Amino acid sequence: MLRDYVLFDLDGTLLDSLPLIEAAFYHVFKQMNIPWENGAVMKTVGLPLRDACRQFAGERWQELFNNYINHQLTLHDQYIKVYKGALETLDEIKPLVQGMGVVTSKRRPMAERGIDVTGLNRYLKHLVALEDVEKPKPHGEPVLRGLGKLGASPEQAVFVGDSYYDIESGRNAGVITVGVSWGMASREELQACGPDFIADTWPELAAILKGL
Repeated sequence: MLRDYVLFDLDGTLLDSLPLIEAAFYHVFKQMNIPWENGAVMKTVGLPLRDACRQFAGERWQELFNNYINHQLTLHDQYIKVYKGALETLDEIKPLVQGMGVVTSKRRPMAERGIDVTGLNRYLKHLVALEDVEKPKPHGEPVLRGLGKLGASPEQAVFVGDSYYDIESGRNAGVITVGVSWGMASREELQACGPDFIADTWPELAAILKGL
């Protein structure tokens, strides 16, 4: 590999957490009589939770935020899982790179819990979470902070994610971007974001990373 470091988004990229997120949001939207609008809130995955709550609950955003956090905790370990093929690909890639890490807009306690519960902690020793940055995705700061933790320059790294926020953050940080189509965005939506590469399967992602 010509790129020594790989950074990954978490939800929708490594963790199949979208069913968890949707179930928690659906419950609290119903609880608070907020229109579900065909799950439009799911398109905000990748943004900080507080921003999504402000968008859909307005002045009641803090209530939505608290209700969501509390309800998600009751569901988390039952719902959360790693995507099939992810661990095998990380096994394959780990010996070829100098380091791998996670860059997420998720709060640190839940990001760490998801990483630990699913066994991703065997591969990913560095984490940039919401609390670590002043300007979250799509700003480049989160990816740049991840590079700092790895001791890497943008020219040495790749950022892998499943949404516009990931691709834009990676682009703003000056790294190669790879969009994966098994998360929040479809292949067509990813193409509109303009990543350097798109992977539809984990073997495709492994091949892309090996070829860089």
